[in-house]
This record gives sequence, structure tokens and C-alpha cells, in this order.
Amino acid sequence: MSVKDGEYVSTTMLAKSIQLKGSDLVELLHDRGWTKKEGKHRLLTDKGIEAGGKYKSNDNGDKWAIWHPSIVETTTFKTEIIGTMSQIKRRFKLPGVDDLNKDQDKVLRLPEDGQFLIVGGPGTGKSVVALLRTMKYNKNNDYAFLTFNNVLLSATKQLVEFSLNSFTLDKWFNAEYKNIFKESLYKYDANNSGYQKPNYSEVIKRFESREIISQSLHIIIDEGQDKPTKYYEVLMHFGIENFFIVADQNQQITEDNSSRQELTDLLGLEVEDVIELKENYRNSHPIGLFSSSFFTDLSSPPPNLPSISKSSLGIPILYEYSNYQDCVKMILREADRDNRNLIGVVTANDDVRDAYVEKLETTELNLDNPKPIISTYSSKDKKAPNINFAYSGIVVLNDKSIKGLEFDIVFIMIDGFKVYNNDMDSMKKRFYVMSSRAIKKLVLLKSENYNDGVESILPKDDSILRRERLNNG
Repeated sequence: MSVKDGEYVSTTMLAKSIQLKGSDLVELLHDRGWTKKEGKHRLLTDKGIEAGGKYKSNDNGDKWAIWHPSIVETTTFKTEIIGTMSQIKRRFKLPGVDDLNKDQDKVLRLPEDGQFLIVGGPGTGKSVVALLRTMKYNKNNDYAFLTFNNVLLSATKQLVEFSLNSFTLDKWFNAEYKNIFKESLYKYDANNSGYQKPNYSEVIKRFESREIISQSLHIIIDEGQDKPTKYYEVLMHFGIENFFIVADQNQQITEDNSSRQELTDLLGLEVEDVIELKENYRNSHPIGLFSSSFFTDLSSPPPNLPSISKSSLGIPILYEYSNYQDCVKMILREADRDNRNLIGVVTANDDVRDAYVEKLETTELNLDNPKPIISTYSSKDKKAPNINFAYSGIVVLNDKSIKGLEFDIVFIMIDGFKVYNNDMDSMKKRFYVMSSRAIKKLVLLKSENYNDGVESILPKDDSILRRERLNNG
């Protein structure tokens, strides 16, 4: 049976029915993607309309969202709104131009057209300058902002206050390729349960058979080191001339990647034309010191260590445990101790990730605060990540999904990481990426039965990494 418009209520009235401030519910609806800002107005998104929102208007043509009071009883509202009210708003905002240092400001003053490479370690603001650069083109929408994976893409969209023309590197180029050749670039391999890597040399040959038409489109790439040079050669054959790539080869986590020198040569740059970002604005000093112990490639200078005064919660610590249920309890208690924090739990693979998600969701403890929201994402998921980086909670990801992200506290679950063919450099790069995600506190957890080689790369100095036995009770 249809409901009369008069039975619907404003967002403010709806908020009162669940003992919430109107302004808080307005923000929750926006952060969960039910509404969006457009000028001074807040409009319903498709998600908000699907959930049950509709509009009311006045004689001046103004309109605002209204809701039927029964919406608070729906599963969708309970899960996405009421269920997340325990989360605390974090500072998650793109810095302004006035907050940039001289090296970052130099990047922002680069010409609009051309080919540019920006290098720097974790926390130096590579993503910040890349996003600020998009503002140069946002009015004309003459750009594509490309990231390595879906989680970073989702976090990036949340960070900006404008509609970002953004995609993953593979999804964007596959769409462009299909538009030209009427077939997908990525072929599904049923035998290996995944998509085959493109043969870039063959793709280049296909483009060479066509006339290259120069494009004005500006390509801005975050984490550009994790694509091979052939990928960029293909884009050049596609007619792309304007490249802005931020990269750090010490954070390479794929087999097919590009070094700083390869990117410099590819873009036709002189060494002095590559801009280095050196100041680490993310980590505490102890975490920055720990992360630097995994630095492997001197072709890009390591970021400067944060000041000693930025010591935060102290030295990273490695706990050895006998029962991983104790690890789950430790993480939940850490979240309860200060429920303003966003905690990242990093695993070696999806099997370990799934086990921790299940235990974190089902373990019952006596906590002072409501149990935190547990979020996760896998590349096998068919929908976009549903992780809100602007609020506190616990996020469980494997290490391939955390590129470019940051968390107040990070737990690294060592079990599952294996050193293959004595390739210590690759494992060091993985730990460099994982550990440098932490802003204030870093904890490593290792089973007493673990013996797959990672311990040999960990710092032995107890002033850099403390070691203790976990007894969580």
C-alpha cells in the first residue's frame, strides 16, 4: 500500500526518533553514500532513493530529503546507519594548498601539460599532490585519476570533496581498449581461476596498425611503480601525452613493475627533472625508524625520519602467541581502549584474512564501548569496497590491498608470510609497505610455531622492535 507524503518526515525528525542529532544523521547519510552535496544542497543518491528516501519541495523550487519513519526498522538502515553509530568521526581530509611544503608546492606549480615523475616514500604526500593536481582539470573533466587497486580507489574518492573521475589502472584501460577493438584486454583463464596478464607487446602491435591520434587527456597515476613500462608504452601508442606519475620503487609489490630509472627514461626526463618528496608526515618516529629498516633500493632516497618528539605510543612490538584467539581479543581491546582510532589488521592472504574477520565478528568480550565495525575487502568481491575511512573501526585486508592507505594503529599478522627462493628484498618491500601504514602504533603478531623465514628480516635491536610473549587472558 502506498504511503502518503504527509506521513514522511524530515531528516531532523527522523534523527530525533533514534536519539541522534539532526546534523549527525545528515553526516551519516552523506558518509554512507545515501546523500551527496551539490552546491549548498544535499541531494539523494540512487542508493538513498533505493533505501526509501524521496523529496519534498516548496513553491520556490527548493527540495529536501524526507523519509518514512518505518525506515529505521529496515535491515539496510540498521546495518548502514544505526549499526555504524558507534563509529567516531576521524580527521580524514585532503590538505589545502597552504599546508604544502616547498617540494610539494613545487609539484603543484608544474605546467598543466607534459610528463612528470614524482618520487617519495610513504607518508610524503605523493597522493596529496596527485589529487591536488586533478583540481587543475576538474572543471573540464579532462583527466583520469588512476590507482593500483579498488581499496585505494575507494579511499581516494572519500578523501576529496568533489566528484573524482577515477578508476583502477586496469579497469580504465580495459574500457578504452574495448571501445576501440570491441573486445576485452583481459581474458579469463578458467584453468587458473583468474584473468590472464595482457601481452603488452601484442597490444602495442595492434595500436601500431592504427593511426595514433594525440589526446589532450591528462593521466594521473598513483602508485605508478606497480605497472610495467610496457603498460605505459601502450598508453603512449594510444595517444596519451600528458603523464603525471607518483611512485616509490621501494614499495613495489608486483612482479611486473617499473623502476625509477625506467620511468625516467620512458618519460624522457633528465634526472634533475624528477621531483623528490622527502618529509614523512604520517608515522611516529619509532614507526618511521622501524619501517626504514626494510629500505632496499637507494635509487630513491628514504624519507626523512619524523622528529623524535613525534614519538606517540612508543616502539613497535612483536608478540609471540600460542592461540590466535588471544590476538583477536587483543585487537578488540585495543579498539575499545580508544574508540576514535581506525585500526588496520594486515594479513598475508585471503584465507588468514577471512579467519580473522570471522573471529573478530563473533568473539564476545566485555567492552566499555559498542563493538567496533569490522570491515574488509577482497579482490574476489564483485562489488566496490564498503570501508569508511572517515570513521573509526577495524579494517582487515591482505597486504596487497593496503597500498596508499593509512591507519591510526596497524596489526601485522606474520603467520602466512613466506620467503620464496631466498628473495629477502621482495619480503622487505612488503614489510616496508605494511609497517609504514601506521600513524601512531604498530604491533606484529607471530605464532610460536611460525618458521617461514620472515623473522630473519626483522630488526634485532630492541630499541627498534621490542619482543614479548602474548598473554591475553
